Formats: sequence, C-alpha cells, structure tokens
Amino acid sequence: MYAELEIRKDIPIPPKHQFAPLLKMEIGDCVEFTDRTEYKSAHSYLYANSFKLRQKIMSKKQEPFFGRLWRVG
Repeated sequence: MYAELEIRKDIPIPPKHQFAPLLKMEIGDCVEFTDRTEYKSAHSYLYANSFKLRQKIMSKKQEPFFGRLWRVG
C-alpha cells in the first residue's frame, strides 16, 4: 500500500542560506562573482551580518558580469 522508505546516512545538511559559507571570510579575503544577481544577494547577506565590505565591478555593460567583494572589517 505505501512505498518503502529508505533511510540514508552521511548526507550533509545544506546551509540555511547559500551564502552562509561566506561568513567564514577573514579580513582581506575576496570572493568573485560572474552573476550580477548573486553578487547583489551576497553583498546584502554579508552587510546584514555586520561585515564591512569593499566592492568592485570589473565588467562593462556589454561584457559578461564580473565582480569582487572584499571583507575589510
């Protein structure tokens, strides 16, 4: 009547937020993005977690997106 359920072990739980691993950044660390939406989302997430950031977008409007975020404090 019911499908048989299979219990699996050793499968890691994903982070609550896709940018949670960035909380391990130390001062001077940099992360690069090739997607403008992810760049803006990561910036907002880190800023909301009291990170002081420096940012730089290296691409022009005609080129594919490329941006960097540095932790400065």
